Amino acid sequence: MDEHGFETRLRHLEHVLAGRANSIPRNTKTTLLKRIDGLKKELNNVYRSNKLMHDFVDKYEPHAKVLDPTDSSLALERELLTTDTKLELILAAYDDMERFASQVKQVKSLEHVVSGSEYDALDTLGAELRPLEAKHMEQTKQLEQITLQVSQAMENYNGIINTLSEIFIAWDDILNTMEAHVSAIERQRQSQ
Repeated sequence: MDEHGFETRLRHLEHVLAGRANSIPRNTKTTLLKRIDGLKKELNNVYRSNKLMHDFVDKYEPHAKVLDPTDSSLALERELLTTDTKLELILAAYDDMERFASQVKQVKSLEHVVSGSEYDALDTLGAELRPLEAKHMEQTKQLEQITLQVSQAMENYNGIINTLSEIFIAWDDILNTMEAHVSAIERQRQSQ
């Protein structure tokens, strides 16, 4: 098992270095140390044969101290900044430091709010809330079922109302037609 990802990283390096040419044999049965040693040899070969790499290293070495993140920035500042520059930086940041100090005082004054006795009871209240949480989940499921039933009942109701409306309109048309025929017949009889 590759717990720390060494195998994956090594395969990636082999792929980057070898590319599609597969100049490095990728036998995963050999030990990691042998594979790393093979990668070192291949990297040295690439370095020796590449003028651009030599130029980069020549330009990098004089500035390595500034570019290396492992070096302490405080030590770099001590070396690179003059006393006057440091004083100017401190004076320029004076307002920010004052504001930060007042915020720290405010946080310190509010510390009693966070460390109140009410928060000590959270552990016991958590145990009491677990059954309520389960009950809430059950009620949520019931609510979903009832909502579904109500929406189905509303759809059924709307369907029935629409059907009744259509029947009423049809009967109204029939009655209007019959009334028109009866009126026509009565007018005919009166005119005779």
